[in-house]
Amino acid sequence: MRNTTGKRNELRKLAAWMAVLLAGAAPLAGQTTLRQAAAARGIPFGAAASADEYGPPDLLKNTNYANLLSTQYDMLEPGNAMKWDVTQPALNTYNFQPGDELVAFAQANGMRVRGHNLCWHTQFPSWLQPYASSSTTTPADMATLLQNHITTEVTHFAGKVFAWDVVNEAFTDTTPSVLGDSIWYDQPGIGPSGTGYIEQAFRWAHAADPNALLFYNDYSIEGPGAKFNAVLAMVTDFVNRGVPINGVGFEMHLELNGYPNFYPSPAGLAQNMQALAALGIQVHISEMDVRLPVNSSGLATAAELQQQAQIYQDVMTVCLQQPNCTAFQVWGVSYNDSWIPSFFSGYGAALPFDFNYQPTPAFSSLMTALTTATPAPVLKTTQVVNAAGYQGGAVSPGEIVTIFAAGYGFGPASLVNYQLDSSGKFSTNLGGVEVLFDGVPAPLVYAEAGQVSAVVPFEVAGEQQTAIQYRYNPGGGTVVSNTVTMPVAAAVPAIFSLAETGSGPGAIENQDYSINGASNPAASGTEIQIFGTGGGSVADAIDGALAPGAGSLVTQPVTATIGGVNAQVDYAGPAPGLVNGAIQVNLTVPSGLTPGPQPVVITIGTAQTQAGITVAVK
Repeated sequence: MRNTTGKRNELRKLAAWMAVLLAGAAPLAGQTTLRQAAAARGIPFGAAASADEYGPPDLLKNTNYANLLSTQYDMLEPGNAMKWDVTQPALNTYNFQPGDELVAFAQANGMRVRGHNLCWHTQFPSWLQPYASSSTTTPADMATLLQNHITTEVTHFAGKVFAWDVVNEAFTDTTPSVLGDSIWYDQPGIGPSGTGYIEQAFRWAHAADPNALLFYNDYSIEGPGAKFNAVLAMVTDFVNRGVPINGVGFEMHLELNGYPNFYPSPAGLAQNMQALAALGIQVHISEMDVRLPVNSSGLATAAELQQQAQIYQDVMTVCLQQPNCTAFQVWGVSYNDSWIPSFFSGYGAALPFDFNYQPTPAFSSLMTALTTATPAPVLKTTQVVNAAGYQGGAVSPGEIVTIFAAGYGFGPASLVNYQLDSSGKFSTNLGGVEVLFDGVPAPLVYAEAGQVSAVVPFEVAGEQQTAIQYRYNPGGGTVVSNTVTMPVAAAVPAIFSLAETGSGPGAIENQDYSINGASNPAASGTEIQIFGTGGGSVADAIDGALAPGAGSLVTQPVTATIGGVNAQVDYAGPAPGLVNGAIQVNLTVPSGLTPGPQPVVITIGTAQTQAGITVAVK
């Protein structure tokens, strides 16, 4: 093997540059309602709704209320009609009439229904507390009661409710956050310790309706902190053990004076969504409102309404930019049915519609976000390909891949080439772009809008699959793609082509370091050097480092043919002077070949390089 530090300019093509700039999203035209604008973005926009769950008045019979609910929202969630105190007024008596009324309204108006809630430490019927407090009631009795209630209610609404808040507000606001007192947890509880009662509730709900999405719902978890950490730990445990949980509801009952210091900044909200996205968990903004100080007429100042509007716009924008944020809901249809004045004296004006059912500045800001906010980059497994051969389907340790963050051209507008950090390694951040494999930033070869080339970390060796995610932070808020999971193969070798198409004349040097081609063929008995990637594990390779002049070898067996004739492999390992992940294979050209272009195929382990790569021989 010889140190090939000679002519390298031509081989800078190894990254397979493709100048593809994707256009940004244009504002959506012609949207006049929140329902229309949200539908155009593919996200349900909902409101908590009321029927006659606690007796007259039945708000659905109020024409202004019903018209606003059906025209501005395409999802509703019964604020109280599906809670335990309404649905099971006596031990053996169920009342689903108010919930059925809301479901019928939703079906008549093409709306989705989100169910709320199946298990909570409060708002249960008057008979339940004495039952739970009785000295004769056992955890087994409580477990039967909870299971029967969940099974009966979920079965009744199966096929009509697309998502359920299964357990509501189970954690405390303390640091550290722990499970709060509850008749289902410790008074007397249903038996299992820790989050076991929550787990059991999810399992019972899933058994009753396997097609419904199941959520844990809580407040003050939308920003980093002890409470979110506790919820994240529970969800991580559930996911790892196969507990049927699909999402987490961020209630987001915000107060103007607490935002964004006590309540989350947009970056903090995005961070929490991203942490759940890494687990494959959805997020719903489930109960949002922003309460304001109000006068005796229940009205806020114009200045505070504008500040409130900005909060609504910030939260909607973050939701649109995080692929796992899949629904947005406010807690009430208008000021008239908001819960805020009854629970927070001197506060109100919390929603996008006022007492006259007219839009507030919050309405306009939500429309602005829905019609102009740039959505998140979208990754697809078909768009993660070998940078040399453009084949996909799997990745290998050290493989240089090209990734297309489709749809909206996230990334620097102009090409940013590789950069070496202070340790002499390829940087893991170019122009604000990062690519993560199992949460670990990968060395980057280049980045531009909508496209990036990364080196798969060698640490994926031995794994069955790896989770890939794209991030872009140009100095402001970070946007994060969905996470795609791809199989890990021992090797997926490919040879770079001079035309950067994955076929035709290969990136091959003759024995004198000149570029091989039709006018400069290689003679039999001479050594050629072929450049590619996807060779798999290499002994002692360091992620992002430049390959040494006397590099270690590919760990799997390597064979090759030229023109169908076996060619002697003189060396197979890192390409000296290039980033670890670029491989170099030196072959001796066999004799007896017909002059002209001949196909060259390299086999590493059991995987072969792509068809169509040629070397010119004489």
